[in-house]
Formats: sequence, structure tokens, C-alpha cells
Amino acid sequence: MATRTLPTVSGQGGLARYLEEIRQFPMLEPDEEYMLAKRWREHDDREAAHKLVTSHLRLVARIAMGYRGYGLPIGEVISEGNVGLMQAVKRFDPDKGFRLATYAMWWIRASIQEYILRSWSLVKMGTTASQKKLFFNLRKIKGQLKALEEG
Repeated sequence: MATRTLPTVSGQGGLARYLEEIRQFPMLEPDEEYMLAKRWREHDDREAAHKLVTSHLRLVARIAMGYRGYGLPIGEVISEGNVGLMQAVKRFDPDKGFRLATYAMWWIRASIQEYILRSWSLVKMGTTASQKKLFFNLRKIKGQLKALEEG
């Protein structure tokens, strides 16, 4: 089975090209999303997981744009968000009754915020109000993720 890759922000055209590429992937209807999630969960269908991930890449880009003010390359922020999206797809339970985007949003944000915290140099940046806000938001989001998984 051939490995399918996701579009990347790097290279010729950068962010604009990436945003254009991810617009090519169709959004899923709720019933189609449910069926794909069931196929992934019950049969480890990689094609279903790939469709779930690619259909939500726009969500990752939108969330990542909210973190532009932290001085990190937006391509890396989007890549970390994509990692969070893949974690969400891996753990998503369609029988709980909510959409993947709702669940994935928390994973995407947590992944991006962890990346920002790992990437910031305290010597260079100092402890700023925005770092404190990010740190406390990360703890809050992790708590919400845990609550979603348990309940």
C-alpha cells in the first residue's frame, strides 16, 4: 500500500500554496464523517483516516492563524496543529455523538500550545504576560481534553 502524504507549508509558494492545496479537500457531511470514523476505529482503515484528516486541514490552518503573534514560523505551527489533528482522529469515538471538528479543536490547540511552550526561549523572551496566558490556557485545555475523553 502506497503511503499518502499531506500537503506541507514549505517550498515554492509557502503558505499561500498550502492554503490553496487544502481547499481542494472536500468537507465531509456528518453521516459520511461518522461512517469514515467507524471504518477507521473498527477496521483500521487508513484510507478512512486519511480522508478524515484531509477534510479537517482547513480547521488546523484557521486555528494556527490565531497563534501568529508568538514569533514562530506559521508553517511549523500548522504542522504541529496537524499532529494534534492526527491524534484527535486516532482517539475520536464517533458514537459519543459529536463531530470530529469539535473534538479535534482541543487536540489541535493543545498541540500548538505545547509546541509554542517548547520553542520559546525563556532567556531570549523572558516570562511575558502572553507566555503566562499560554501556559494557563494549555493546562485548562488539557483538563478539558481529559474530561472529553472520560465523559
